[in-house]
Amino acid sequence: MSREPVSTLPSRQPAALFDFDGTLLRGDSMLFCLQFVLRRHPASAGAGLKLLAAAPLFAAGLVDRRGLKEIALGMLRHVPEPERGEFFAQFTRTSLVPRLRAAALTRLRWHREQGHRLFLVSASVDLYLAHVARALEIPELVCSRAVLDPSPRLLGANCRGEEKVRRVLSHPDAAAIDWEASWAYGDSAADVPLMARCGHPIAVTPNGALRRIAAERGWTVERW
Repeated sequence: MSREPVSTLPSRQPAALFDFDGTLLRGDSMLFCLQFVLRRHPASAGAGLKLLAAAPLFAAGLVDRRGLKEIALGMLRHVPEPERGEFFAQFTRTSLVPRLRAAALTRLRWHREQGHRLFLVSASVDLYLAHVARALEIPELVCSRAVLDPSPRLLGANCRGEEKVRRVLSHPDAAAIDWEASWAYGDSAADVPLMARCGHPIAVTPNGALRRIAAERGWTVERW
């Protein structure tokens, strides 16, 4: 008597994907990082002036987000290379962890208890987000990747908007995610492509653009 073959394919699993700035965190992590480096390495002020000069060009559309972010990375290059690991770890402990939303930590705990796959998906850079992911016990980090030497720059695209979706779908385990049963949390319209991918999109203390989109699409809005 023949037997039906037993499938060895893993069952698909719901995921919970969290934006960082404005969602898990109150505020902008890169701004906090620049303030942190300026206090500890005043020589970074020159690079800070370049960033200030670039701000109106960005507002006028003459500098894109990637260019502005790479100018900002110029300030971080003033941290001596041997000290950078501890510098970003200390920044995470003292400047970011205290600004995490209490409701966000509660929601993370709930998803962990449900056995959902946790992702941190952010346009911010891995230099400090790697420490954030460890602190929050989030195993999967999808974010902008940066280097400071020999010149500050991003490696690959800025992880924002559609790029978030592309990066998540290129993850080795993306095929094992049950997208209809998954959750995505964001605070701005830049998070819409990833939120739309999931069956449970949650707009967290959203800005005006995301609030309008959430209302049009019937998405859940929560105030954290």
